[in-house]
This record gives sequence, structure tokens and C-alpha cells, in this order.
Amino acid sequence: METSTVDCEQLIEDFKPMLHHIIHRLGIVDQEGDFYQEGLLALWEVSRTYQEEKGKLSSYVYFIVRNRLISLLRNKKRKQEHTDEIIAMSHDEAEVEMEVDIWDSYLVAELKTVLTANQCKWLDGYVLQDLSVKEVAAKENVTIDAVKNWGRKAREKLKQHEGLLDYVELKA
Repeated sequence: METSTVDCEQLIEDFKPMLHHIIHRLGIVDQEGDFYQEGLLALWEVSRTYQEEKGKLSSYVYFIVRNRLISLLRNKKRKQEHTDEIIAMSHDEAEVEMEVDIWDSYLVAELKTVLTANQCKWLDGYVLQDLSVKEVAAKENVTIDAVKNWGRKAREKLKQHEGLLDYVELKA
């Protein structure tokens, strides 16, 4: 069983369209290029292990590349599921009050110097405490439309002060 050596660069050039086709066919969105890179590694593997007497090169390339990409998909899915479990466990353990502490106190103070008292109530309830508009309205004993108006006006003011609205991703 002699392995014939195939030029890796020529293999990549010849089978690059097939690599893209397989990525697309598997429904992979490859923003970081991980799957393309894995496909190139699979082509390199083909260049080292292809045995002409065992079958067509194109069939072998398709088989090896597709299986390597599916393996990578499964690994990424497992890692994502593990990460999701960790996040879920840590989220369950976290106290709601801790979420307020993620805001930089200097930034919050800076925001409040720009806003009116009612707009600050909206900022505290809706943004910092992550309450719904309805919950803020009930807490402040006002209508839902009043709270929505506070938020609208607050966003307008923050847009006028360079960097404040950009730094804080407020809810739309």
C-alpha cells in the first residue's frame, strides 16, 4: 500500500471551490475562518494520505474535508453547550443587586448630570436595574407613556453629548 504524494498547493487550488461548497452546504457561517482553515488542513492531510489505487481523488477529498468540518462543528457545539451551562449556573447564583455594580459609578454620575430628575428615574429603573417600562411606571406612580417619554428625551440628550450614548448601550 503505497501512498502517492500529491502537491498540496495544487490540491488547494483545485479543490478550493469544493471546500467553499461544503462549508456552504453544511450551513456554516465562517466569520473567523476556522472552518476554512480546517478544510485547508484536511486538504493537507489528503496530500499526505491519498492512495490512487483506492479511488478517485475528488471523492476522497470530499469525504475527508466534509468529515473534518462536521467534527469541528460538533466540537464547537459541545464547547458552546458547556459555556451556556456555565453561564446558566453562574447566572442562577448571581444576585440581582450585583448587576447594578457592573456600571461604572463615574459614568452613571456623568450621565445623571446631563439628565433631568425624571430621566434619571428612567435611567435607574429601566437601564441600571433592568426593569420594564411598566415596572418603572408602577414604581414611580406614573403612566407608562410618561416613562417612555423620559427615556426618549434622555436618549436625545445623551446623543448630544459625545461618547455618552456610545459608551452605554441603552435599550432601544
